[in-house]
Amino acid sequence: MGNNSERDFQQTVKRLDIVGVHTGPSTYLDHLGVLCALLEIPLIVTEERTYTLGKEFYPQLDIVLKEPIDLSLHTLSQFDAIIESGHFWAMELVPLIELLFGKKLRVVYCPHGNSDKGHSATLAYPKDISLVYGKQMLDLIQPTQILNGTVITGNFRYQFYRQHQQFYDAFIPPKKRPLLLYAPTWPNQENPSNFFEMCERVIEELQTDFDLIVKLHPFLEELYPAQTYALMSRYENFFLTDFPPIYPLLNACDAYLGDFSSIGYDFLPFDKPMFFLQENRGALKECGIVIPSASSLLNFLKENWDQRSLSSIRRQVYKRAFGEERPIELIKKELAYSLGF
Repeated sequence: MGNNSERDFQQTVKRLDIVGVHTGPSTYLDHLGVLCALLEIPLIVTEERTYTLGKEFYPQLDIVLKEPIDLSLHTLSQFDAIIESGHFWAMELVPLIELLFGKKLRVVYCPHGNSDKGHSATLAYPKDISLVYGKQMLDLIQPTQILNGTVITGNFRYQFYRQHQQFYDAFIPPKKRPLLLYAPTWPNQENPSNFFEMCERVIEELQTDFDLIVKLHPFLEELYPAQTYALMSRYENFFLTDFPPIYPLLNACDAYLGDFSSIGYDFLPFDKPMFFLQENRGALKECGIVIPSASSLLNFLKENWDQRSLSSIRRQVYKRAFGEERPIELIKKELAYSLGF
């Protein structure tokens, strides 16, 4: 249980009706954890590593470590609603809790990115209430899969970062050369990411001219451990691990290198150079430049560094993806209304 005793946890339960439950990768802290901090509700995590990272990088968050075996139906039934960001596991528990405890548990889904990949897989699950960033995500949701509606949040993560920018920027060391962030996603049936074909080339060709950071999607480690760890062991100085917050990195870096990752959308408000290592079918492709496979990476970056002509497109895409900033109190009220509180 870490530093949180069962007694402290039960006291927290008694005074609150809604809680976040984190069961996915630690990177979800920068989504679900940030949301819980803004809503001022506790977040239950089931991994020691996630708990430690949450304490270090999100001190604003009331985080509770609970063993998976102790995250029982009885425990969850004590809440009126839970917010989760995983694979929609909570919806499967709703009928069981209603049958066993005579209580209707409400479930709120918090997205963990605005990616141009995996739409069919992500949006096909039934949800009680969905949080959506803006119009782009709203248009993708199948109305028949939403039971009780949606709540638009805007880019609450960027809003949170700006509120605590001094704290988060202090984690980023001074740079000696232009900082390039390479943030690839993971390959799936819809979008075969070329990370394993390109990572070594990116590092070898760019390491002498850039301070290079490679930030992996967590599913690369989970689904392709042998290939991923082979690269990490060879180029360990370039890989950033155990660092959930993305916005201090985006603020510090001078350019973005990626593919279908949702981090590309997160990067738009900074209006800096964006380069893609493969074609992207989504709206993000208009916001940067695709590097031809036969080109020298270094020469292409230097020749296409000035991307001021794309500024207006980036603003338009960002506005459709996230919309206007929404006050957290308004989000709270709309969420409470949707939940029937």
